[in-house]
Amino acid sequence: MRLLLLLLAFYALGFAQTLLLPKEAQVGQEVFLEGKGLPAGEYPLVVEGPKGLQTTVRTQEGGFRIPFTPEAPGSYRVRLLLPVGALEGRFDVVQPGPPPEPQLTEEGLVYRGLHLSLPKAEWKGPVLWGDKVLLAAGSLVLEVLPTGEVRYHFAPGPVQALRPGEVVLPGDRVLPIPLPFIPFSGEEKDLEALKPLLMALNPPRPWPYWAYWTQDPLDLSEEDLKAYGEDLYRRGHRPELFFSQKPIQAWKEAALTHLKDRPEAAIRLTEALLRYTPLFPGSLTFFKTVARTLEAQGRPDLALSIRERTKMVKTWGLPSLEGLLFWTKVLFLSYGVLFLYLFLAYLPAQKAHLAPIGGFFLGFFRHPLIRLRHLHLAYATFGEKLLIFLLFLLGLSGLVLYSLDAKLRPLLTEGPLAQGTLRSEEVRDWLATRPKTPFTAALLGYSLLPENPKEASRLLQEAPPFPFVLALGSGESLAEAYRKAPLMGPVRSSLHLGEDAWGAREPAPSQRTLYGILLLAELFSFQDDFLKSFAALPLPFSPLGRVLLGLAVFLLLLYHLFTFFLPRPKGPFFPPFLLKVLVPGSLAFASGWGVVLLLLAAYGALVFSQTPWPLLAAYALHALSLLFSRRGG
Repeated sequence: MRLLLLLLAFYALGFAQTLLLPKEAQVGQEVFLEGKGLPAGEYPLVVEGPKGLQTTVRTQEGGFRIPFTPEAPGSYRVRLLLPVGALEGRFDVVQPGPPPEPQLTEEGLVYRGLHLSLPKAEWKGPVLWGDKVLLAAGSLVLEVLPTGEVRYHFAPGPVQALRPGEVVLPGDRVLPIPLPFIPFSGEEKDLEALKPLLMALNPPRPWPYWAYWTQDPLDLSEEDLKAYGEDLYRRGHRPELFFSQKPIQAWKEAALTHLKDRPEAAIRLTEALLRYTPLFPGSLTFFKTVARTLEAQGRPDLALSIRERTKMVKTWGLPSLEGLLFWTKVLFLSYGVLFLYLFLAYLPAQKAHLAPIGGFFLGFFRHPLIRLRHLHLAYATFGEKLLIFLLFLLGLSGLVLYSLDAKLRPLLTEGPLAQGTLRSEEVRDWLATRPKTPFTAALLGYSLLPENPKEASRLLQEAPPFPFVLALGSGESLAEAYRKAPLMGPVRSSLHLGEDAWGAREPAPSQRTLYGILLLAELFSFQDDFLKSFAALPLPFSPLGRVLLGLAVFLLLLYHLFTFFLPRPKGPFFPPFLLKVLVPGSLAFASGWGVVLLLLAAYGALVFSQTPWPLLAAYALHALSLLFSRRGG
């Protein structure tokens, strides 16, 4: 009877002892071999198969669990050797099949049991990237992890296509994920497409700066605006550069409209605009208006702060050239009158001297060299020659400067140079199209500094010593930058002399410096090809007309220079008295004082429809000079 009970006990014990094996496994996929209901101790475990395993397992709390990674397909037999006999089990190993493809349904993303709800949009993807899935809509990229966690990436433009670990932007521009910190290059419609996505998905903040443009400006908190500015700076933005993005205008209008009913929100916006993007269309007028309103509301301290910072911002902006065209007209009118006056004044003597060689016109064909010696300015005194030449140069300089300003100003307020940074691909592409000069080398060197420091350093060494170029150096270079621009904020902070209102930052060219560099580069091109450069000016003529005008200007310049080398013919020269009466300042052109009356008369002639007094004053003073000269004679 005792023997029977003992056999039954061993039978029950063996019945409770089990092996837990997978039904099927894949090559390279880790599985677990388990045992339960086992006596305490160490027991041999043998896995028989194409690439098996022999080991010893120690039971804990009546069981064990060990990992096993099959390396070859086939049938595997597992044997656990116990004192009462061996426990056995089998499982099969197969080659892994292709992973399940993620699918995009109307409800969202479905992948390996993961269901992610998505808002309605034109989604691109899904694309597998390892065990992660990439999706994109507009400029928002979603990186979905197997655990269901979502990482959000903001592309600087609309995503055209997705690749594993990459996004493709317009122009086949490929960026890696995580995306680099580069400026926004999209359009207003891309912001409109981003707004509903942010509302539906609510990705964690902080966001890139352009994402904040999709929100109601008055609802942005202090933390939002701080993150906005920090992201701008991280992407290469500088307050000294112009920022023409349209959303900035929306912020400006919101601040102006609600300065009375929601003053704190309006002041937050104003401070953010002044600190991060102070140069934008109409910015100076905007800040002055806000300062006046704050002063009227009893906040003179804040109004004074805004006014003083606006004064500094004004020194960064483009110079004002109002009135340049008008004074250029005054100079050219004076030049034309003086040119005609000298021609008529010396015409009688000129005709007398040219009579022996065929006269005024035939002399060019009979004796051209002698005729060239008797050009009408050859009869003028040195003072008259110098005066008319200076009038011509000043008028020409005004015309060229006005035309170049009309050519460059739109580039600095509308194009790639007006995006608040010079470290963008658009700026580098634009600089690549410019003529290679030391001036543009300074800009290209600054633009390349983060990506290619070696090439940037070479270009900056070849560039002229602009203050921002010197300030990028150290030692004597930095000291020279301070001597040239002692109020430049980045220079002062580098020398530990205090910071300006925009904090410590890397030296960069201001918009005015940028304007000066481009202006010098354009003037530099006149040395290489005057006619081509002149014909490229935005003058109100056809292309052929600009070429002909450039040719005429060039010939006039040669004409004036040539007459300085001509000896003055002998003989007394008496301009007709009526001519002297008609031209103000005619009695003192040789000494140079007559030009004052001539310029006054030209000015008066141009403003005669508004007021006749300048022209009348010029002739009154001229009449007095005639009267005194007659009495003196």
